[in-house]
Amino acid sequence: MSYFPILKAPYCFGQTTLYNFSPNNWESFNKSDKYVSLTYLKSGLWYSKTLNTLEYLQCKRINYKEIDRLVSAESLPLLSLSDEPLPKTSKSLPIPIMSKTSVPNYRASLSLVSEHTSTNYQGEIDPFPPQASLLTFSPFLQFGENIENYLLLINIEKQAVVCEAVVEIYDSKSRKLKSTFKANSNNISIISLDNLGFDKNSLPVVICRTMAAIPLYFSCANKGESLSLEHTHPPASMVVHGNRFGAQKYLKEYWLSQCQIS
Repeated sequence: MSYFPILKAPYCFGQTTLYNFSPNNWESFNKSDKYVSLTYLKSGLWYSKTLNTLEYLQCKRINYKEIDRLVSAESLPLLSLSDEPLPKTSKSLPIPIMSKTSVPNYRASLSLVSEHTSTNYQGEIDPFPPQASLLTFSPFLQFGENIENYLLLINIEKQAVVCEAVVEIYDSKSRKLKSTFKANSNNISIISLDNLGFDKNSLPVVICRTMAAIPLYFSCANKGESLSLEHTHPPASMVVHGNRFGAQKYLKEYWLSQCQIS
């Protein structure tokens, strides 16, 4: 079963809304109250705390300000729903026990909230395998006065460790390396996409060769007065027929070979 992170970004705090009902009406679902748990990484262990229960057909909104006393600023807060309480501590990320659907996935509303407005998307995250890779394109850069653009990379893995990876950003047309950044596993890594030489006709390519992540593209104007949050789909989701993951492998191998740090 998936986890639902509480996001973070400049000028904003995170807010996540959980739903205790099925995302479709053709698969069976256990119509019972669920445990709402908070899970976070600390000192080489996963810690989980039951916050409350959520009745069937109800929803619950939890923002970072409600749980910041429990989680350090360096940790990624993960929420979950389950039929049973999660273990208080674990060396491996616990698996919430709960009936699930296959299409669509069970999701929450993941929001970023500023003093002026909010933005959100429907999402979830499952643990990535170690030593995986990331390829994503960024068509969502916005340009104008007082607009800032950020890449938010969200990663969780089963092991209770934090590993560092290198993120490379290229121009897709010239294949020129624009910059490199550091990102951490089991966290949200915030990377500024401004001042890299991109314009409205550019298509940035983002590559991480040793870590997979969910890429979110966050833009804000006037330090939070207006917000935008977008995400790209993995290459396999763009393939309708044939071997979808074979196509994804080909695309990854092509771009990883075309874009190299000289």
